[in-house]
Amino acid sequence: MRKTALYVLVGVLLFFGGSSNVYGAQPDQQEAGAAQTAEIPQEKPPVVVVLDPGHGGENLGAEYEKYTEKYMTMTVAKAMKAELEKYEGITVYLTREGDKDMTLEERVDFAKSVNADFLFCLHFNMSVKHDLFGAEVWVSAFDNEYQKGYTFASIEMDMLKEMGLYSRGIKTKLNDKDTDYYGILRHATENDLPAALIEHCHLDQENDKEFYNSQEKLEKFGVLDATAVAKYYGLSSKVLGVDYGSYQNVEIPVPTAPVKPDDTEPDICIIDVKDVNEENGDVTVALSAQDYDSSMLYYSYSYDGGVTFSGLQKWEDGEDTIRFTMNVPSGTLPEIVVNAYNLFDKFTESNHIHLSSLIYGETDAQEAVEASNMGESSVAGGEENASVGTTQVQQDDGSKKKAQKEEKEITVTYFLQVIFICIAILFVLFSFTMILISSRSKKKRRRRK
Repeated sequence: MRKTALYVLVGVLLFFGGSSNVYGAQPDQQEAGAAQTAEIPQEKPPVVVVLDPGHGGENLGAEYEKYTEKYMTMTVAKAMKAELEKYEGITVYLTREGDKDMTLEERVDFAKSVNADFLFCLHFNMSVKHDLFGAEVWVSAFDNEYQKGYTFASIEMDMLKEMGLYSRGIKTKLNDKDTDYYGILRHATENDLPAALIEHCHLDQENDKEFYNSQEKLEKFGVLDATAVAKYYGLSSKVLGVDYGSYQNVEIPVPTAPVKPDDTEPDICIIDVKDVNEENGDVTVALSAQDYDSSMLYYSYSYDGGVTFSGLQKWEDGEDTIRFTMNVPSGTLPEIVVNAYNLFDKFTESNHIHLSSLIYGETDAQEAVEASNMGESSVAGGEENASVGTTQVQQDDGSKKKAQKEEKEITVTYFLQVIFICIAILFVLFSFTMILISSRSKKKRRRRK
């Protein structure tokens, strides 16, 4: 009996011990199976983007010389689409295929209908005074749309600068209802659709003309825009032999409040004349300007106290103080003043600096000597100031002084003549009065007799 009981006990122990080994191996087998499942690559859904060539149909957009914006944006959009389709993992649509107008709402609605991840609005620019130049990107001022729009715009703007265009910055703009000013951005934000409005350059400015004045250059804009999108999404292309999978985007936080534009003028604008070359009229000026809410963008200068100004000049990026040289025409009595502009085209006028008259050049110097020796006035001016791009006519300082002296002499002579005439009139009246009094006295004497 004891042997039988012992055999039974050993058998039970062996049975359960073996079972525990079997069950203990099961989780490891499950983990191995799970690991094998995780190694199967999951294909990402393609990125969907919509390109919106601005204007169309009767809506021509900007027109300058032989250029019309609606045709230019379509050329850029087609080139951009063709370039993007060389990348893997992206689907591209156009809001319009032909020359037709669409409302802003229709453009956004189309993008939503194809489940777009981003809407890229393609445009060209003009300014009221035809003086602005450079590229800019407008984005929504709100939430995720700002964060995504600004991140893409940072890539786009860097590439436009590499092309040679001047950067007018990445901006927001609000209307009187404190919503996005540009309708396409406003409607996109209302539909939770990230968007960016790209103003590639200004059609009415010579500084930008070299970037858009041919079909090939417009297509170059399209390729650039497509590359910016590829970098933003980290795309790769076997056809092009590029991989932007490791491209690092700028980290832009999601704002907790609307990102409002700067609607004030620059806080500081001060000038100081550093050098005056009396042989050629070159004046070197140090300009210090700063805006506490945005960056500086342009400056312009004047040598006639602000009557006329130069064209807008590029500000040196990141600098608070810059130096520039302006040319003052011979015979001018200079009054130097500068306007400094911020990112939103608001400007502050500097202090004024007066300089002595500048006379230079062989002809002008000879005339100045003759005027000094002979007492005759010389007329200087009428010279074109090529560096400023404006024409000003100034009289010689000696001529001005002589004219003022002659004017004073005429005034004194006239004054003396008037006094003499008045005295003469008073004398005549006095004499006539005395005669009348004498005559009446004689009559009274006769009556008494």
